[in-house]
Amino acid sequence: MRVGVPIFLFLAAAGFHTALAASLESAEKEDTFGEEVGLEQLSDLQKRDQEEFEAAQMSEDAQSEDVHYLEAVQDQHTEEKNDTHEEDMADRDRDRNVETDQHESESDENVDGMRHKREHLEANVEEADEMANVDELIEDKARDEAEVE
Repeated sequence: MRVGVPIFLFLAAAGFHTALAASLESAEKEDTFGEEVGLEQLSDLQKRDQEEFEAAQMSEDAQSEDVHYLEAVQDQHTEEKNDTHEEDMADRDRDRNVETDQHESESDENVDGMRHKREHLEANVEEADEMANVDELIEDKARDEAEVE
């Protein structure tokens, strides 16, 4: 038995060594395979990420274009509204000027009419004064003649 124990220990150690070597070799193969598969998967993930990023960029660009278009349309609408408002204000000013001119013209006509009336009245007053003077002269003459007689 003495001889059997060392042989058994030798065989057990050899078997353990073989099993350990096979296990390590298998682990290395799995790691290498895992790395290769991992690199493939990683490159696939990178491709997907890149595609998603590009799609997001395109979507963002489209939204940005839409925003710029809407801003341009709003600016144009605002400008048209301001132009229309300015035209309305100019039309109102013109209408006010026309009304003012008409009113001034009517006022001028009224003033001219009033001047004519005043001149006419002044002429009538002058005539009346002259007539009163003439009447006074006639009365004075009549008194003078009456006194002379």
